[in-house]
This record gives sequence, structure tokens and C-alpha cells, in this order.
Amino acid sequence: MNKATLLRFSAIAAILGGALRIGDAFFANSGTQLQQFAYFATDVMLIFGLCGIYFSRSNRLGFAGLFGFFLAITGILMVRSSALSVFGVSAYLVGAAVTLLGVDLISIIMLIRGAFPKLVPALWITSLIFGVIGMFGAAIHWAVPLAGVAFGLGFIAAGVHLYSDASSGAD
Repeated sequence: MNKATLLRFSAIAAILGGALRIGDAFFANSGTQLQQFAYFATDVMLIFGLCGIYFSRSNRLGFAGLFGFFLAITGILMVRSSALSVFGVSAYLVGAAVTLLGVDLISIIMLIRGAFPKLVPALWITSLIFGVIGMFGAAIHWAVPLAGVAFGLGFIAAGVHLYSDASSGAD
């Protein structure tokens, strides 16, 4: 399998993961087996999508991008291990924060080095902003789903761009 085909598969995973993440933002965490499977599928798609996003630009993202990639993948895995606790805090909350910090570190490097269109990092940074706003209580509960929507839209935008690059042979 050649690099362009791998990047197209990764782009499709990013688009699917982003779309699933948007859908996940509107479902209450009921813990049903079907819902847990949907969350698992979302995270698998996000991981494979993130691999293509990072590896397609690794030369421009450098060590800071690698560290952000490592944080994002680690955070997603922590979210899937939400039954654990980290220093007495739910691994889901810590994992979500670690994921966002990793993606936002990648976003900052993308902006500085022009590694992706500005829409992608702007959406991921917006996700972090909404997530922080959502921490301030029930009065602004709308911010948490919007964080998930912005996060998912960032993956969709990155996937579309990555697919286009892979199809045209661009880097």
C-alpha cells in the first residue's frame, strides 16, 4: 500500500471520527453498551485520523508537534480508561484535558509553521476555549457540547484537507 492510499484512509478516519464526535456531543452519557461502542469507534477513528494528520506533516511540526501528538493519543486512551482515576480525579476528565492540550499544541505549531489551513487549528483552539468555559458550571452548560462540535469539525476539516492532499500528491 502506498503513502497516498494510507493518507486517504487516515483522512476518511479523521472525517468519520469528527462526525461521530459531533454526534457524541449531543448524547447523554447513559453508559449503554451501544453508546460505549459508539464512543470507542469515535476514538479509534480519531486516533487513526490523528496519525495521518501528524505523520503527513511531521517534518514541519517538529519535536513540539510530536509531543502534542503523544499527548493527544495518550489523552484519548485515558478517556477510554475512564474507570481509572488520576490523583483522585476521573481519568475521563484528565484524558479529555490531555487530549485537548496535545491537539492544541499541534494547532499552535500548525499556525506558526503554516502546516495546515488555519481553519483546522482555529477549530481545535476554539474547542479548548469552549471546554474551559464549560468548566464554570451549569449556567453555561452549552459550552461543553460546543467544545465537542468544534473538536469534531476540526477533525473533519483536517480530514478533508488531508484527503485532498493525498489525492493530488501534495504534502
